[in-house]
This record gives sequence, C-alpha cells and structure tokens, in this order.
Amino acid sequence: MGHQAAAQQLRAAAPEIIEAYRAALGSFGSPLVSREDIWRQCRHQAQNIVAECAQALEAGHHSELPGAGEYSRLLGAHRVVQRVPVSESVRAAEVLWQAMQPSVAQAVEHVEAGERHAAARTVSTAFRAAAGSRLYQGIRGYEEAQQPSAPAVREQDAGAPADAADSADTSDAQALDLLTLRERQILEAVRAGLTNRLIGRRFEISEATVKRHLHNAYRKLGATSRVQALNKAFPGQG
Repeated sequence: MGHQAAAQQLRAAAPEIIEAYRAALGSFGSPLVSREDIWRQCRHQAQNIVAECAQALEAGHHSELPGAGEYSRLLGAHRVVQRVPVSESVRAAEVLWQAMQPSVAQAVEHVEAGERHAAARTVSTAFRAAAGSRLYQGIRGYEEAQQPSAPAVREQDAGAPADAADSADTSDAQALDLLTLRERQILEAVRAGLTNRLIGRRFEISEATVKRHLHNAYRKLGATSRVQALNKAFPGQG
C-alpha cells in the first residue's frame, strides 16, 4: 500500500508540478511558454513524464506510454517550424526535474522509512528514462526537419528566369486546392502535434483511414514526410 499511496500522491501533485514548471520556464524567458500552442505541447510532455514516474513508483519499474516516441519525434520537427532551439527542450527537462523535487519528497513519505531511498531512486531512474527517450526522439525529429526537403538552387541555376520560382509557388497552391476538407483537417491535427491514433480519436476514424488521408495529401502536395507536407500546406506558419 505504501508505494501505491506514494504514486497516488505524485499523481495528485501533477497540476502543482506543472504550474511550478511553467513559472520556472517563464522566469528566464523560455520560448516554450511564449505561445499557448507551444506551451500546450510542452505541458503534454511534462504531464506524461510525471505520469510515467508515478507509474514506476507504483510498479517498481519504468514503462513508457504508448505513442510517446512518435509524438516526441514529430514535436521535435515542430520545434524547427516554431523556431524553438532544441537546447530549450534539454534545459526544460532539468527545470521539470527541479519542479518535481518537493512533490517527490512528499510522495515517498508514504513508503516505509527503510524503502524511501530506493523509492526516490526509482522515480529518478524513471524520470531519466522518460525524459531521455523523449529528448532523443525530439532531437532526431529536429535534425530531420532541418534537412532541406529539396536541393537548394544550384549556382549554375542562379541565372534561371525569375518566374521559375513563381511557377513552383503556383504549383504548390494548385496542389493545396486539390486537398479535401478531411485531408486539410488531418494536416491541421498533425500540425498541432497529434499522433495518428489521437487524430483517429478526434475524427472518430481508424488509424488506417488517417494514414490513407495522409498518403493522399502527401501525393497531392508532392511530399514524402509529415514535415514536408506541413511546410507545403502551411508555408511560413509556426
């Protein structure tokens, strides 16, 4: 019962942890709290990390929530579009851990005295695993998104007619016009950071249907990934 009570205490403290986390980020002007959409994504990650730590405290071992890796990788790509340096996510992990300390200390008080040190170490290990995994996937997504989707204008093409770029822009606009309403809705959901599973739940369709709509949108946009599709569907938008 001690570990279960400790886990419940940590879960109950989640809103307080998140509030302290946001305040700490704001105190040094982190861009992660500069816009509500960016903060919403950051808060979602933090809440899940706290949840995984609570689950580890109860079960005795860490277990990652389903879809965490996919979401983190996509979120890393969004950070490029949002112009948030990846270093901010690394710093935020340390800030979150510091924000959790008082609540973790209170939670482990529910465990028998001789087991408190081990319980605190379990939470610490779970946090490193949860945050580390997300940072790794996020950095991968960030690096992938930084790679150009198409070769830049070559030096030998520098003298190409100015209307060549205009022609490409027109082609993109025509491709956007071909998207169905549902394809646009799903791309908006992707832009918001939702996984295929969450998109399916939002629109009450299967993951297979989500993938089919995305495949059709990619084909119409001439894109081969989510990042390319977002850049074409929402040029210049964060």
